[in-house]
Amino acid sequence: MKCSDARPLLDLLCDGALEAKDSALVLDHLKSCDECERDWNDLEQLRSRFQEAKENPQMPAGLMEKISQKLKDEERNQQRRFIQRFSRPLPLMAIAATFALIGFLLLPWIHHIDTPLTAMQPASADTLVEDLVSEGTLEPAIDRNELAKKLGYDLRFVRLPAWQMNKLGVYRSQGSTPIARMDFVRKGLSGDQHLSCYQAPEGVIQANAANLENVEGKHVFFGNHGKFQFALWSQNGRDYLMVTMLSRPQLEEIVRGA
Repeated sequence: MKCSDARPLLDLLCDGALEAKDSALVLDHLKSCDECERDWNDLEQLRSRFQEAKENPQMPAGLMEKISQKLKDEERNQQRRFIQRFSRPLPLMAIAATFALIGFLLLPWIHHIDTPLTAMQPASADTLVEDLVSEGTLEPAIDRNELAKKLGYDLRFVRLPAWQMNKLGVYRSQGSTPIARMDFVRKGLSGDQHLSCYQAPEGVIQANAANLENVEGKHVFFGNHGKFQFALWSQNGRDYLMVTMLSRPQLEEIVRGA
């Protein structure tokens, strides 16, 4: 699938309105195209911020000055991007008007990104696996929008087309950086199969990664803790930790397609 074919379908994919075959084609394209993946992430973030704007319409004090400065910066960046992609810039007034509208609708988000993240605190992969069945370590979230808001950073796209999400939340323990946890389920020959996926900024989830294996370009550390198998790798600025009771070959197959 080409970029020109994939981009018109991103909005439908975000709404869950694509058929399974078309969704698989778009997801395969996103896996291999950084530019379209950025467009996908931008689309998810934009929809998330629209929702937050509806829930939080009040304008924080001093926000207009922040918006003004950001408009100037984004105007310059946007003009450079369009020059590179189309060899001609858009009118500056059109760019300014576009970002003024977006800035008004995304007030809570602009206020949020001006607040620096606290220093990242690492978490052990073994501890995360051990706490998987512990009560009180997961703060539930209703959906991905609420989860991203609780985390303080944006989630990245992971391809798990055969799995259905049934629970998500924020892992908090021992003062570590907030870590996303999403629990998935799929139908197997012998019953339901379960998979948990942790996600955090790169460098937060740590393990003894002396023996890394190359799986479809990912440098993956495989391990086990009790009855669980797990895989840890970094990609697109994020750490991913997948935990399951499935066999090691089955876990490798999941990582290969993610």
